[in-house]
Amino acid sequence: MMKAIKTLLVTAVFSLICSNAIAIGMQGTSDVKKSLALTIEHLEKAVAAFDKGEDPKIVVERLMEAKQVQKSFSTANGKLSMIKSRATQKLGQARSSFNEGDTAGGGAAMKEALAGFKEFKEKYDAMH
Repeated sequence: MMKAIKTLLVTAVFSLICSNAIAIGMQGTSDVKKSLALTIEHLEKAVAAFDKGEDPKIVVERLMEAKQVQKSFSTANGKLSMIKSRATQKLGQARSSFNEGDTAGGGAAMKEALAGFKEFKEKYDAMH
């Protein structure tokens, strides 16, 4: 009797762990596309603010918004993951540059990040 209860308990716990892992790991294509579009939108706003000569703090706020949104999507495709990784690195580099007072470097890195996320979107859309 105890062995049966133990087996049922282990099975229930394992099922719960697996179902949570699947729910967390499974992102629908539409969710990825929405998050990606929002990331690009925030970056475009940051670039526009930079190009208008707005306060770098405003640009950094937009970059942080983009950085937060981009965390919500991922892909199992190796090539796409590399593109996203490079774009995310450029995003972090842009923020660091702005925070250190290097607006020219920050602007260049931010534009590279935007180009990277746009490339990711183009390739992701072609696959889905």
